[in-house]
Amino acid sequence: MSDGCPVSRPQGPAFTGTERIFVSADGELIVSYGKHVKSGSMKPPKEKQLSVDDHPLAAWFLGPKGEHSEIWSHLLGYIFQDYVYWRRNYFPQDPIVIDRLRRRRHEPWFDYMTSNLDNVLNDLKAHFPFYSPRYIAHMLSEQTLPGVLGYFAGMLYNPNNVTDEAAPVTVRLELEVGRMIAGMIGYKPEKSWAHITSGGTVANIEALWIARMAQFVPLIVREFCQKENIAFTIKTANREARDIRDVATHTLLHLPADRSIKLVKILARYLIKEKGWPEDEALTRINRHIHDSRFNPGRRGYFRLYEAVGCTPRIYVSATAHYSIAKAVNLLGYGEDHIVPVPINKYFRMDTDVLRDLLTEQPDNAYTAGVVAVMGTTEEGAVDAIHEIHNLRMELETRHNRSFWLHADAAWGGYVKSLFCGHDALEGAPLPRSEEAIRTFLDVLKMREDVELPLSDPQKETLSATLRWEEPELVKAYMHMSCANSVTIDPHKMGYIPYPAGIVSFRNGLVTELIAHKAQYISDIDEGIKSMDESGPIHAIGPYILEGSKPGAAAAACWLSHKTIPLKTHGHGKIIRTGLLNARKLDFYLRQHRRMFTLIEAEIHEFQKYSDGVARPFSFFPLYTPDTNIVCFIAAPVRDVPGTADIDPVALNELNRLNNQIYHHLTISGVDVGYKPPYGQPYFVSRTRFEQEQYAFASLKPVLEPFGIPEADYKRDGLFVLRSTVMNPFYYLSEQEGKNYLLDFVKFLHLTTRMVVNKMYGKRGSEVF
Repeated sequence: MSDGCPVSRPQGPAFTGTERIFVSADGELIVSYGKHVKSGSMKPPKEKQLSVDDHPLAAWFLGPKGEHSEIWSHLLGYIFQDYVYWRRNYFPQDPIVIDRLRRRRHEPWFDYMTSNLDNVLNDLKAHFPFYSPRYIAHMLSEQTLPGVLGYFAGMLYNPNNVTDEAAPVTVRLELEVGRMIAGMIGYKPEKSWAHITSGGTVANIEALWIARMAQFVPLIVREFCQKENIAFTIKTANREARDIRDVATHTLLHLPADRSIKLVKILARYLIKEKGWPEDEALTRINRHIHDSRFNPGRRGYFRLYEAVGCTPRIYVSATAHYSIAKAVNLLGYGEDHIVPVPINKYFRMDTDVLRDLLTEQPDNAYTAGVVAVMGTTEEGAVDAIHEIHNLRMELETRHNRSFWLHADAAWGGYVKSLFCGHDALEGAPLPRSEEAIRTFLDVLKMREDVELPLSDPQKETLSATLRWEEPELVKAYMHMSCANSVTIDPHKMGYIPYPAGIVSFRNGLVTELIAHKAQYISDIDEGIKSMDESGPIHAIGPYILEGSKPGAAAAACWLSHKTIPLKTHGHGKIIRTGLLNARKLDFYLRQHRRMFTLIEAEIHEFQKYSDGVARPFSFFPLYTPDTNIVCFIAAPVRDVPGTADIDPVALNELNRLNNQIYHHLTISGVDVGYKPPYGQPYFVSRTRFEQEQYAFASLKPVLEPFGIPEADYKRDGLFVLRSTVMNPFYYLSEQEGKNYLLDFVKFLHLTTRMVVNKMYGKRGSEVF
């Protein structure tokens, strides 16, 4: 009996009788219900292709007011019912274990559980409204509909993507997602290796972990050739042909990364094809030597490696690098003392001229363990000049016979590359180098917007401007993204995917054979190289990565989102475009605030008849033009000259106190804020602090000088900075409905700052909080 539970039957003849299980002649397991036989083979359905115009951005999200709640509710219910049918269809003749009588006995527990669920739901009402255009604080926003659906579906099945034995579907989806991301970066998907991680921190650690192994491969090969007395010719960084047995350690540590990664397979091919070794013998002896080599960092440990090579590592990173880099070098045994922070320029990008000096003047008793560039810094969204670092690497190879592993931490800004994908005019085009080529790219992208800003009421004076995201250096950086040996990208940031979902991608997929770890209970994968040719297909992810168990739900979320919102300009690029241009719009509004001052004050007095004047005029000052969609700015007093924004310098601790107090009124929780309910909070910002240890005074001097901040004060106190992340996808649609959230935010920011200024400098008007 079915006990009232509907059973979804596969299409075809009706099932009769009980099942019979037998094995076909080719070894396939067959289940028979009466006369009907079903096997697991079926052709995939023909895929429907959408036109470029069939990708509406507004359809991809729930909406600020839950406008798409009906379709979301329907699809989530659809997924759950489909999942229940899946359970009921598996050997449908199995008995009903929890019958109706037993279910009725469970009601007290369900009531108890539901009451506690209500408590959780009530507590969650105090959460930040990440979905709202009013939330302009941290790197959090909406989640795509397919991302949520994919995660929910995957969560129900609960696959463990460590191996296809525990995740036969979602491992395949994860590998497909890796190829999607690799293609967006500019790698060859079939030649690269990419997988999902728990986030950017693990992705960065894994990239440097694999870089460390790849760097010591040439020393392992040299040791093998010396032991076996094999003359094996390689090309050094400057492309000079040398017998590897005679090449110095320092030179081998600086081979180009792709050359190092391929070296073991090249040696195997040489032994088999040129020396006549049997393939099994060659592979066995090479793999055994890799395992036993004194240059194997994973086996011997870094202390033994240091003894063997006699020189110390240097990892060059932008001063703005994420703290996960320090964690990585700590865990890998390099030690944080071997990080070399590269100063930034006034755009908060790595100063590549300084990097050139550091690399060319590197002492002989040191070697370059890697260079880490950032494409979208966590605090400012700044994009390092990957193209310049790549050119520097080529220069170093030619002139100094040294190369290095280049890792791009694009956890934040990686998805900006989707803007450049899918243009018919750009597909297959060479990397842009000349200014003319750059302009061609920019004309195709059309990353510009005309805006009008009222400066008086009624609109007697209106400021017209064209906002542009068209800096050639940014285009060059993104078009050279594929020059990095490894890239970190976070789908749970600008991919708008539920947490947790990071991705690490490697240009050369052969790295998997360098770091494989045997785990008999999840796969038959052995350590070492498998053949002298290209690697075979990957079925188990666990042996090749740092993590073990991992949620297949993240793979389903990424796959469904990137499949239905393609990583191209007409797909995900639409979300990126609105974020980049709206960040430029907020930057523009802040810079024009002083010209709007009188208008905003008039609106305040109209709304609050009792309002006093302002104790001290002030304005807002963005610290740079945003490379991506993060705007950092500070509020500061200005001289009382109408229409001007000349800064009226104050002591740094006073300036910091002003901005800290503003922040307290633009958030709802924190150690120094306490807790406030979100419903009365109109807008949100985040904050950071620039400090000497990370941001040297010399690097920030162009930013600090206009505020009259002395070097000694900055080194002592640092600079408290307000920070807005412009991620919400609905600013344009809201403007069409008559609501300009970004302009209203600046007005609310004015009102907040006015209140703080009046408290600090004596007046008590406008105390509306």
